[in-house]
Amino acid sequence: MKRVLIVDDDPDILEVFQDVLETEHYKVYPLLSPRYIFKTIKDFGPDLIILDIMLNGMDGRAVFKALRLNPETENIPIILASARYDENYISSQKYHPDDYLEKPFNMADLLQKVNALTEN
Repeated sequence: MKRVLIVDDDPDILEVFQDVLETEHYKVYPLLSPRYIFKTIKDFGPDLIILDIMLNGMDGRAVFKALRLNPETENIPIILASARYDENYISSQKYHPDDYLEKPFNMADLLQKVNALTEN
């Protein structure tokens, strides 16, 4: 069973992600704050991370960069999600996610992106 770590500070969004992915037989770990993300990754061993950019008191882009610069997490596929930034902005940044999900998102798009990144 593929494992997906979801980091979002909105409990309702976390629940939607979790419900959709668990229906498709993914094991999901919802995380409200990235504060303990490295410990969670070590314990949970995700095949994919969905990371919100706008986190309460933290910048998801900084978390993303830290994940990419860490040898233990640099190869985990990451989907950045945001209601504020569009895909053009994300692609203009120095570090690029494996995919991008604009909120509000379409369930079929979410599943297509997750399936594509966890098939390998």
